[in-house]
Amino acid sequence: MGRRVVCLLLAGLVLMSGATGCTGADQDAGTPVDRLAEARAALPDQIRKAGALVGGTDPTFEPMTFMKDGKYTGLDVELVEAIAAKLGLTVTWNTVSFGDLLDQVEGHKIDVSVSSMFDRAARQKKADFVNYLNAGTSIVVGKGVGDIGGMAGLCGRRVAVQAETVYVDMANSQAAKCGAKLTVVFSDKPSTAVATKTADAALNDFPIAALDVQNNAALELSGPQIEAIPYGIGIAKDRRALTTAVQVALYSLINEGTYDELLTKWKVSEGALRTGAINGGA
Repeated sequence: MGRRVVCLLLAGLVLMSGATGCTGADQDAGTPVDRLAEARAALPDQIRKAGALVGGTDPTFEPMTFMKDGKYTGLDVELVEAIAAKLGLTVTWNTVSFGDLLDQVEGHKIDVSVSSMFDRAARQKKADFVNYLNAGTSIVVGKGVGDIGGMAGLCGRRVAVQAETVYVDMANSQAAKCGAKLTVVFSDKPSTAVATKTADAALNDFPIAALDVQNNAALELSGPQIEAIPYGIGIAKDRRALTTAVQVALYSLINEGTYDELLTKWKVSEGALRTGAINGGA
């Protein structure tokens, strides 16, 4: 599937630029108050009556989603809670392993998933994604190693990745191109594997990798980010009204400045997205 940007088509929605409809370009989207009211009214009965969304996350991706003092926190958590508040809801959080998130969304065991999950075509078969941040892949290496030359530089090295993530496919794809063997090392904390020398390099999302390097003097980033694509909030494909409601609420947060405040707080402003795309990944 190629890139597919699906924008909100509720009657009367007007973009702040003055145009109706949407494009794939980055832009501010206006959300009149009555659109939020319509979105609230269109929520699934079960969610509206409960007054809460059931959110699923794998809280091992600091600074995006993690546990602190027994509470869920991070950009992913705070953004979904702000979205829910716009819809008159709270959020009940469940810890779900990354690989099980979309199955639980599809089975309505959770209403939304948010866990630094890239919006990929294969994942769109199970869920729709409201895109909220652009993030690329970073390579983490030991201090002093420097720029190894991108993915090709992983050949002949032990490369740490987390299971059930896009990085497994990326590492295996690169391994098939290597002359010198690339060995995949599975780890819940890929950067830690580098720091403890059980791996020579790690693949991870830029926000997570940057924080790992900031917190561990034994690590450094190797070269620039690779192929930035959007993260998405996952919602079951048969719950389109919920997807639209989340999108409308996200627009509202963007327009009032709360979205930018959250990105600044968590030091990921460079990944800002303003299209409000659904399934905008490749």
